[in-house]
Amino acid sequence: FYEAVGRANTGLPIIDKNKEDLEFLFTMKQNEYFVFPSDNFNPNEIDLLNPDNASLISPNLFRVQKFSKLVYGNNAVREYVFRHHLETMIEDKKETKDITYFVARSLARLDGIIKVRINHLGQIVKVGE
Repeated sequence: FYEAVGRANTGLPIIDKNKEDLEFLFTMKQNEYFVFPSDNFNPNEIDLLNPDNASLISPNLFRVQKFSKLVYGNNAVREYVFRHHLETMIEDKKETKDITYFVARSLARLDGIIKVRINHLGQIVKVGE
């Protein structure tokens, strides 16, 4: 946070997207939307902006519900909770896990996701950061 304030005060972008050994993929905030790959769906193989593909995309479209940090002794684990975009109730039932919500505790679960923006009608209007 201190570094971010210093960068902002000097007129630099808050996020340095040009780190030598890192590749910037996207930012992630609450209520932003992501399309996740699955065994039978690869978001890189279809046009996400085409409304005709909405029925293919819908089962794989999730919003960021919350972030947390779990501490187990000396180990800390980041937890990312995603909720299906059509889900209105915040209920964490075992029966609906990985359908209406899922929890990612490793970055491997986030591999291949694509950030999208949706309009007030729920249509994808932008793909990527």
